[in-house]
Amino acid sequence: MRGFVILAAFILLLIFVASINARSDASRRRQASELADRIDCYPDAESKFATYSKENCLARHCLFDDAAGPGVTQCYLRPNYGYQLQGGQQDTPNGIQLRLKRNQAVESLFAQPIENVLLDVQYYTNDIIRFKLYDADNQRYEVRL
Repeated sequence: MRGFVILAAFILLLIFVASINARSDASRRRQASELADRIDCYPDAESKFATYSKENCLARHCLFDDAAGPGVTQCYLRPNYGYQLQGGQQDTPNGIQLRLKRNQAVESLFAQPIENVLLDVQYYTNDIIRFKLYDADNQRYEVRL
């Protein structure tokens, strides 16, 4: 009986260690994915005219990773930076139109960001598609096609 209890305890210990290893493997894969999914907030850093630094990165309202290794983006956009879909798609004669609203919970890189954007997707042929992004609140002159 005592041998059975020791064997059962050993099996439970193996299962516990295996689950910890599986969780840590999943955590490492998730972290590697997050590092690979970073969007560079300072793409001009490679330019000889750039003034790349941690302070300038943070001045752009970006995140800075002091521990970033080689090949890892050090200055990057917040994961929730950008625009969110408002409502559903509207069908147009040549495609669809989507309304997007800037996520105001995150500061913009730009002094005067466009808050509401329209995205027109036009299908010309099976091989040609046109994307058009424009300010939904302010009209501008456009040359007719």
